[in-house]
Amino acid sequence: MGGTIAKYVEEGKKVIVVIFSYGEASLPHLQADYVKKTRLKEIKRVSSFLGTQETLFLGLPDANIKDFVNDNSTVKEVKKIILKYSPEKIFTHSPKDPHAPGDHKAVHQIVSKALDSTRKNYDLFAFEVWNITPENRPVMYIDISKHFNKKIKAMRLFKSQWFSIALTYIPVYLRAKKYGLKNNCKYAEKFYKLR
Repeated sequence: MGGTIAKYVEEGKKVIVVIFSYGEASLPHLQADYVKKTRLKEIKRVSSFLGTQETLFLGLPDANIKDFVNDNSTVKEVKKIILKYSPEKIFTHSPKDPHAPGDHKAVHQIVSKALDSTRKNYDLFAFEVWNITPENRPVMYIDISKHFNKKIKAMRLFKSQWFSIALTYIPVYLRAKKYGLKNNCKYAEKFYKLR
C-alpha cells in the first residue's frame, strides 16, 4: 500500500506504520542479527522516503507470529498503539492471505483481537500482498496515479529482498492498472473493508 501511504502523507495525514517482525527467517542463509539490522535500516529508509510520521517495531519472531495470536501482552501492546493514535483508518493483512508460514494471517488476527477489546468502532481495511482471489467484501479504491512511481522506488529500497521484490513488479503494475480502470484513473490500490 505504498502508493496510498505516499498519497495520505502528501495530503497531510499522519501515517503510523507498525512492523510486527523484522523478517529474519526469510534469509535463512544469513545470521538473524544481520538480517534484523539490515531490515531495520531498510524500513527506516522506506519510511523516511514515504514520509510516514512514525514507524514502530514489535520485534516478534519471523515465521512464528501465529504463536502470539493468543498472547494477551501482544494484543494489549497493539491495543495501546491503537488507543494512543486513535486512527481514522487501520490497514492490515487480509484474513485470507495465503503467505506461508501464516504470519500475515496472524497479524490480522492480533489486530482484530486488539480492536475487539476497544470500545470504539474503527474502520479496518485489508490490503493485498499474496492474495490471488478476490474477497467477497466491500472494496475501497485509492487513486495512486501521482504516487505509483514513488511506490516502485520505495519497493526498490528493500535491497535485501531484491529477488522477492523483482518478482512482484509485474503483478503490482497489473493490479494497479486494473484497479485504476475500475476507479477511472491510471493507477489505484484496492482495499477490502473488514469493519
